[in-house]
Amino acid sequence: MNVQLLNKKEAIFESTLTLINENGFHGTPMSQIASHANVATGTIYHYFASKDELITELFAYCRVKTNEHIFNVEESLSYKEKFFYIWNRLVDYYLANKKIFWFIEQFYSSPYYELIQKTKNPSYYGADRMRMFLDEGIEAGIIRNVSFPTLISLYIGAATSHVKMVTYGFCQAQKQGREDLIEIIWNGVNNK
Repeated sequence: MNVQLLNKKEAIFESTLTLINENGFHGTPMSQIASHANVATGTIYHYFASKDELITELFAYCRVKTNEHIFNVEESLSYKEKFFYIWNRLVDYYLANKKIFWFIEQFYSSPYYELIQKTKNPSYYGADRMRMFLDEGIEAGIIRNVSFPTLISLYIGAATSHVKMVTYGFCQAQKQGREDLIEIIWNGVNNK
C-alpha cells in the first residue's frame, strides 16, 4: 500500500475516533467521517465494506498502536520489572491518548465487541501479546497459574480504573499512588 493510501486510511481512522468520542457510534454516519477526514464517502467504502467493518478495524488499529507502545520494553529487564513497566506504559498511553482509551472502553460495551468475539481472532482485541506475556510469567513460575481472564481483569482492569479515576478528577496522577497500585497487583499475582 502506498503512503498516500495509508495516509487516507489513517485519516479515516483518526476522524472516526474523534467523531465517535464526540457523538457515539450511532451518531457518527459514514458521510460525516468522510467530511471530517477530507475524503469522498466512496473512498471510505474503498477501504471498508461497511461501518461495522470500519469500527472493528479501527479497534484492531487502536490495539496495535497501544501494544506497540506498551510492549516497547528492554528484554534485559527482569519479569517483575517488565510487569511494572508494561502496566505503567499502558496507563501513560491511555492518559495521553484519551480518544483511543474511550473508544476502546465504548467498544467493549457495544455489540461490535460481539462481532469480533465471533471471529475468534485474538489479534482483533490485542489479547495475544498480553496473553503471551502473562503466560511467560506463569510458565517460568513467577506468577500464579490462574486463568487469563482473571489475570487480565486484575492487571488491565486496575489500569483502566486508574485512568478513569484520574480522568474524572477523583484523584491526581501521582507517582506514589501508581506505584502502590502496581505493587498491590504484583503481590496478588506473584507466585511467592
